[in-house]
Amino acid sequence: MRSDEQLQVMRAACASTDSFVNAARLGAATGLDPKKCGLVPTFMFKTGLLEPAGGHFSRFQPTKKARAIAAAWEKGEEEGLHALRSAWKGQWFARAMRERLGYGPVPRDGLVARLLMNANAERHRMRQAELLLDLLVAIGMVVSDGDGFMSWHEGPCYGPAEQPGEGREAQLSLEPDPEIGLSKRSPAVLTGDERPHPALQTAAHTPSSGEGAEAANASIPRPRRRVADDARTESDADPYADLDLLALLCPPVLLADLVRLSRDELLQLHEHLRGIAVLTAKLRGRPVS
Repeated sequence: MRSDEQLQVMRAACASTDSFVNAARLGAATGLDPKKCGLVPTFMFKTGLLEPAGGHFSRFQPTKKARAIAAAWEKGEEEGLHALRSAWKGQWFARAMRERLGYGPVPRDGLVARLLMNANAERHRMRQAELLLDLLVAIGMVVSDGDGFMSWHEGPCYGPAEQPGEGREAQLSLEPDPEIGLSKRSPAVLTGDERPHPALQTAAHTPSSGEGAEAANASIPRPRRRVADDARTESDADPYADLDLLALLCPPVLLADLVRLSRDELLQLHEHLRGIAVLTAKLRGRPVS
């Protein structure tokens, strides 16, 4: 179901004055296929907008929070979306996006990968993560920059590098929200998606007397955009510096991708993957078969 259709169902559910709502009634209220409406009430229930209405497990009724959103929606579309963003700002997916986008724009694939990681989901759930991201874009929580990058709707959450005495606080801001809990995060190895920005590492050390003014004016640079090959110069030492590693590694590699490699490249790929598996298993304390 498209994100705009999901919003139709959500709006109807929030505004319902019936004794209960279910997929059939929501389908009748929106003109959509009831079979497609079935998962939306479950999602709304898990995010605090619906509560059980008694009787059959598929029957729900709006919560006070949902009725407040419906009242805001009556005033206007933007008011309703703002109320929905406020209601979901404490949900795990909102915290994950705010944390990932805290220092500036990120490629879409990187956000999908972060949703999968925070949900402890396997790669075959990537389509669901993409649909969730589409919904967050539809309500205005995540904003597309129009060039493949996306931003948090309130802009970067973390400002310029802190003063030397506050360097530790700048590093702690990269850590996950305590409410998420370690049990909900995958014990993954640091990747390009998790590595602190070099500017933050610089802010953590104590500068000498000559560095004080420089540190005070330091700022977090925006992520690099991919540049065309003809725009590169010989001074570009690392041609892979602008790539988001998690976005590259998360999508599955298909057979159609492998046939483009030579025999030697396939053997090299096997050796590299085997090495990654061994090192990752060692870090996680698991034996490699």
